[in-house]
Amino acid sequence: MSSKGASSLRALAAYIAAAPTGKIRIDAFTDGQGEAAANKELSQRRANAVRDALAAGGVPKSRMQATGKGESSPIASDDTAAGRARNRRVEIIVADK
Repeated sequence: MSSKGASSLRALAAYIAAAPTGKIRIDAFTDGQGEAAANKELSQRRANAVRDALAAGGVPKSRMQATGKGESSPIASDDTAAGRARNRRVEIIVADK
């Protein structure tokens, strides 16, 4: 995780911890390079890393669900390096209930 990413997660953790209700869904994705099973495992590790960073910032793990989605939902073409970079992402969804 980059230092910028870690800083963003610390700020998000403080925001979420201040509102003690609601659930947080963490979905991680990869690009389509490599084997599907390996990408699924990699994306799960990414989701877990984000969950652990938010937990370190005071968000209870019981409020979070971390899921690795692998290469299942690309948002860009895997034909270019820029597209693959966009597909390697983590989405954090904060819901009231």
